[in-house]
Amino acid sequence: MPANTSASTAFAGLSNGTLAGSTNVSKVDVHSLLYSGNTTKVLVHYLPWFDGGNDTGVNVNYSNANPTYINAFFADLVSRGVDGVIVDWQGQTDISDKDWLISQPLIKNYTTLSGNKLSYSIMLDANLLNNYSGTNQTKVLAAMSYINTHYLSDSSYLMYNGKPVVGDFGLTAASGIDWTAIQAAYPNVQFVHLDNATSPDGFSIAKSGGSFLWVNPASQDVSPADLSGMDDFYTRANQHPTEIVMGGVYKGFNSQYASWDGQQYVNQQCGQTWLNGFTKINQYYNSAKQLPFLQLVTWDDYYEGTPLETGIDSCLTMTPTVSGRTIKVSLSSATTVDHLELWSYANAAWSSVTYPANTTTISVANAGTYYVKAVGKPFIKNVLSAAVTVN
Repeated sequence: MPANTSASTAFAGLSNGTLAGSTNVSKVDVHSLLYSGNTTKVLVHYLPWFDGGNDTGVNVNYSNANPTYINAFFADLVSRGVDGVIVDWQGQTDISDKDWLISQPLIKNYTTLSGNKLSYSIMLDANLLNNYSGTNQTKVLAAMSYINTHYLSDSSYLMYNGKPVVGDFGLTAASGIDWTAIQAAYPNVQFVHLDNATSPDGFSIAKSGGSFLWVNPASQDVSPADLSGMDDFYTRANQHPTEIVMGGVYKGFNSQYASWDGQQYVNQQCGQTWLNGFTKINQYYNSAKQLPFLQLVTWDDYYEGTPLETGIDSCLTMTPTVSGRTIKVSLSSATTVDHLELWSYANAAWSSVTYPANTTTISVANAGTYYVKAVGKPFIKNVLSAAVTVN
């Protein structure tokens, strides 16, 4: 199974639970984890700040400004069923702007699995306050002026009810920012705020257009991970029916390489934390009550142990045995498996037959060499058995 993600094959993985760039990842449509009949736009949170070098301790072996990488990134998103990108943006003088300006025209070449164009949205990161002068209010207004000119009228920009969606990551925790005045200056913008960055919550901030869920790490690495914050978020979201709800799922969190965080964790639980996040959504939303947006946290924050680019480790082991013309399949756990595939080689060509994930016996008609592939649920690492010889 060759590497099949946009990650560099030279990336060896990290001890914070991040898989290597050589991983073969499931390309089952991510929407399949959501409730039946969902119309949710699934978006990845993207950090375009890697420059191809050893940036403060992590080298992912690619540059977000390289068109070869950018095209591989967009193609990877489409292959997994993702609908768009949320760009963590830190000001017009920041590398995040330089790199996205290169990506912006290229995203127009990509169409999602549903037939729509990939879209993108700007997330105003509170670090932009370090890249402008003046008061915090003037800094935010300067940032808005820039993105209004360069991004918000783009045909690929993310819209909701005909208005561009702009995220706020932590600005509500900064002093001296008047969201009523900012909204008055940009009445056509839907501002979606980070939830629980400060009091009041993201839905209750003045003139709030909505709120988004983010990973909530703890000082202890416990399993199973505590996802009660998701229940709290979706419960409050239901109390604000006129505002945008942007759900969130993540595989885990480990800030081993993020010294600015201190050590914090959300245990990956061998893919269960990821799957449990979707289970939470499906408890609160359905085809009659749609979740408009889902943010995958994150595509490429290698520092905090959240990157989904290289996939999610299910810790799966698989032991196939043979009895006559029957292959017996034993999985350590089937909960992270979408389906099984039996592969064989004949007449100079590979072929496969698909079976349900809970299959335990597979009958074959012919002697030969076979391989069993456990195809993971969306974003989860695929696992291939050793050669199985049938005499």
